Amino acid sequence: MTDFSDIIYLGAAMVVFSLLTMNTSRSFQVTLDTMVRSELEYRAISAAQEEIDAIRWVQARYKSQDPFDSDNSSYYLYEDNPIERTFDYGASNEYSETFTIYRKAEVSNDCDLLDSSSQRCYEITITVENNSLDPAITVTQKLIRTLTFSS
Repeated sequence: MTDFSDIIYLGAAMVVFSLLTMNTSRSFQVTLDTMVRSELEYRAISAAQEEIDAIRWVQARYKSQDPFDSDNSSYYLYEDNPIERTFDYGASNEYSETFTIYRKAEVSNDCDLLDSSSQRCYEITITVENNSLDPAITVTQKLIRTLTFSS
């Protein structure tokens, strides 16, 4: 080195290299956060869809057996509300996430063509939450379900 200008160039190069390294690291971190958030959202949607699929199979033969009526003793949606469900994943199930599932059913007025003496229409809302990230992951899905009863 013949003078101090080489030292200044070397210092400037180190600063530029450090800035590029920090930006690359930040970019990787943002990408990883986005990927983790997306995976949790997919799992929450899957949990909500699983609940909806289970509700589609619920049947009642008589009005006294209505599984969505809050006056019924075997009220399907509220017997264990909310539900804590843990999903394991990974190559050897080394990861797990816990989701809270809320289920709610309300008599719907959107079903105008129903015979109210033998049918009842419900709007069922499934909300799935995961609080492991900030802000929390929340997914809501709705289903209109009509029950037809025998006389």
